[in-house]
Amino acid sequence: MKIITLALSALLVLFCIPAIAQVGINTTSPKSILDINSSSSLAPTNTDGILIPRIDVFPSEDPGTAQNGMMVFLSTPVGVKDKGLYYWDAPNNVWVSIGAEEWKAGTNVKGDKLIYATRAKLTGTSMVITDDGRIGFGTSDPVERFEFRGPGDNDFQITSANTNPPNFILYNTGGTLEAPGPLAANGEIGSFIVKTHDGTAIRENGGFRFFMDGVATSGSTPSRFVINTTPMGSVSQEERIIVRSTGNIGFGEINPTASLHIRRGTAAAGGAPLKFISGTNLTTPEAGAMEYDGSNLYFTPATTRQTVFKGYTNSATLTFGSISAASSSEMTITVTGATVGSTCNVSPNGTIQSGLIWNAYVSAVNTVTVRITNITAAAITPTSRTWKATVIQ
Repeated sequence: MKIITLALSALLVLFCIPAIAQVGINTTSPKSILDINSSSSLAPTNTDGILIPRIDVFPSEDPGTAQNGMMVFLSTPVGVKDKGLYYWDAPNNVWVSIGAEEWKAGTNVKGDKLIYATRAKLTGTSMVITDDGRIGFGTSDPVERFEFRGPGDNDFQITSANTNPPNFILYNTGGTLEAPGPLAANGEIGSFIVKTHDGTAIRENGGFRFFMDGVATSGSTPSRFVINTTPMGSVSQEERIIVRSTGNIGFGEINPTASLHIRRGTAAAGGAPLKFISGTNLTTPEAGAMEYDGSNLYFTPATTRQTVFKGYTNSATLTFGSISAASSSEMTITVTGATVGSTCNVSPNGTIQSGLIWNAYVSAVNTVTVRITNITAAAITPTSRTWKATVIQ
C-alpha cells in the first residue's frame, strides 16, 4: 500500500510542475521548456528525432482557433500541396507549409540534374532549371537555353503601360561578355527562328535574321536584315527578302543594287518577277503611281494618268523574190495577239538595198504583212533578212 501511495505522489508532483518548468530528454540541464538531445551528436542513431503526427489527407473538418499552430506531417501530395510539415493558421483558416521549398532538386528522364517548381509540377506543368543552366516551362528536358513547351496556348507577351514601350532585345558581341568587341565581318547578331516536324525530324524552316553588313568599327555598325523561308521539296532555307545597310531592298536578290531590286523571272507558273492584281484606279492621279484596272496598265509621271502601251512582237526571216521596177511585194509575220487596226512597225536586222522602202500593217488576226516597194527603174532582189515586227494595241 505504501508503494502505491509513493507512486501516486510522484505522479501528482509530475502533473503539478509549474508552467515555467523545463523538461529535458537525454539531458539533465534543459535549456528550454522542452530540450531534447540526441543519443550522440557525432554518431546519432536512426531513431534520434521527433515524429509529428502523420496524415495522408488533411482533416475533412478544419481545426479551430484552439488548434492555432498545431503541426502535422502530410505524407502524400494533396492538390497543389506537396508532402511535408504543415501548421494550422487559424486566423487565415489555412494549412501553411513549414520550411518546404517551392523549388526542389530532382532529375529528368535523361538523368540531367535540375531543380523544379513543386506547385507547378503538382498541377501538371513542369518548370525546371537544369544544372547546366537551361530553363524549361512545360518540359523537364529543355532543348534550348529557354524553352516554352505545351500542347496549346504558348503565347509570349510583354506588357507595359509607360511611354517607354516594351522591347525584345537581342545582343551579340565579339570577344567575351566581360570584354566585348565587334563581331566578325557579316557575323549574325540575332534571329527569330521557326521550326516544325516533317514526319522524320524537327526542321528549322524559316526566320527573321539580323547580321552585320560588313565590319563594325567605332561609331559604325552597319546591319543587314533577312527573311528566310524554305521552298517546297526542300529542308534548306533560302533568303527571300534582304534589307541592306544602304536601305536597298532585294526580293530574292541577295545584293540589291537599287532601292527595290526584284529577282529574275522564271518560266514556271508563278515565276514572274512582278505582277499586278486588277484594282480600281485612284480618283485623283498621283505622281509616280502605277495602276492596273484589269484592262490597262497606267503610269502617272506628273498629274495626268497615261496608259502604258500594250504590245506584241515577233521575228521571222523573210526572203523576197525579185521585185520589178516601181512594183512591190508582200510577205507575212505571225504576231500572236495582233488585231486588225492596231499600230505596227517592222525593221530588218541589217541593211537592205538602196531603192527599197517598206511599211507594214496588221492584215488579219495574229498576222502582220510586210510590204517592200522598189522605187527604182530596175528590178531588185532584196537580201534575205530577219525582220522584227512590233504591234501596239
